[in-house]
Amino acid sequence: MLRFKSITLAAAGLGLAAAGLLAGAGTAAAGGNGQQVTVSTRRSDQIRICGRNQADEQSCTGWIASPNPWTPLPGWWWKGELVIQGYQQDTGDHRVGYCDVPTSQADNWTKCNLYGTL
Repeated sequence: MLRFKSITLAAAGLGLAAAGLLAGAGTAAAGGNGQQVTVSTRRSDQIRICGRNQADEQSCTGWIASPNPWTPLPGWWWKGELVIQGYQQDTGDHRVGYCDVPTSQADNWTKCNLYGTL
């Protein structure tokens, strides 16, 4: 009887663990509820992104260094129109660009090509 009780408790524990994994913490998945973005810049050495996240909440990043032609932002999931601010430290110039991010697509990355703007 004790062995049956141990097996039953172990199975119940595995079931709860699996349910927790399936429920998740609200992150998006590839092609699902939002996308990660990579931003191209030319005249901005810092960028900041504001828009709706996967939970449909308004959110903004802090200022992020954009020293390369493409700056990926892993871990941030977006959907809808993004406002992307650019800043050039040497000149103090501020710029603004926009990017539309689909809610779902085959890939989990959207390219925001703002090379001519930021």
